[in-house]
Amino acid sequence: MSSTVRLRVELADRPGSLADLATVIAGRRGNITAIDVLEGEGGLVVDEITIEAPDDLDLPLLRSEIATIAKARVLSHQRAEVVDPIVRVLRRMGDAIERVPADPAEALRLGLADLCATPAVWVIDAEAASTYGVGRQALEDPGMAVLTRTSEKLPSLGETVSGEASVVAVGTVTSGRPCVAMVARSVTQGFTPTECHRIEALVGLHARLEAVAARV
Repeated sequence: MSSTVRLRVELADRPGSLADLATVIAGRRGNITAIDVLEGEGGLVVDEITIEAPDDLDLPLLRSEIATIAKARVLSHQRAEVVDPIVRVLRRMGDAIERVPADPAEALRLGLADLCATPAVWVIDAEAASTYGVGRQALEDPGMAVLTRTSEKLPSLGETVSGEASVVAVGTVTSGRPCVAMVARSVTQGFTPTECHRIEALVGLHARLEAVAARV
């Protein structure tokens, strides 16, 4: 039996580095099925790589071999569903076009949770958001993603992120009221610029869908 594993890997931005990584993965009977280049600067690039691997794959050993043989660093890994998170989000948006959600804020929260593969997502009203530094920044410039690191106690579900957290926040309007969408991860995993843009785009799309539904 096989399962899908998603690896986020930082490697040298040079010819052959991806081939070295693929060799290590193949050596553990893994098959690369998708590659998403997230960012690159300073001679390094971060790729999100989806592989089909045996159920008994030793992930810690694979991480070690990637570091020693491919000279790359695994930033995070997780067992993943076969359906890509972006596909799940698009399906949610399609459902929203056909049927207005009873709770738009919850629909947005679930969409962001799918997109970022984390349960630590909140859509909170402006009053609650203003109690957080990142929330105040998001309210000052609605529609734009704000990325910060914080040790503030996060809302419910924040216990899924231990220690200092990396948080992306976007000010928006839900059910006619100003609010802030916040997504958190551990600092070690963090968010790439590409992911911040995706979060910003999804929040903006959700707001436009709400506005269209309100006029119908």
